[in-house]
Amino acid sequence: MLALLKIIHFMALGTGVGLGVANMVIGPRAAAAGAAGNPAIMAALRTVQGSLGRIGLGAIILLWITGLWMWLGYDNATLAPVFLAKIGFAVILTGISLDLNLKGTRAAKGGPKPDPAYVKRAGMVMGLMSFLAVTAAVIVFH
Repeated sequence: MLALLKIIHFMALGTGVGLGVANMVIGPRAAAAGAAGNPAIMAALRTVQGSLGRIGLGAIILLWITGLWMWLGYDNATLAPVFLAKIGFAVILTGISLDLNLKGTRAAKGGPKPDPAYVKRAGMVMGLMSFLAVTAAVIVFH
């Protein structure tokens, strides 16, 4: 069972990071191609980015489920400071993902669009938090 949990955990990690990178690439490429002047293209891109964001949030939730299951079922004695830092990075990552998804959902329902500068910064912070969480996990579970 532990092997299956690890496989699901690593697949969710790859999915989340990959989708985050994809979302960070889409916006600047669309802007460089002049898509901002075409409302139909921008609407399609927002739909794609929203879908990727929701799938990415699902991957983060799956990481929490499998991670907690492995920790509680197999290694709950690991409370080293680096492990706690890993959890902190994951909490920040989860919070930003939730915030971006909520902002995107509100915008899709006619609310205000998220500030592009905020979205860009949030994406960079999420990438950093992912890197730090994985690095801490490697240190703890080597």
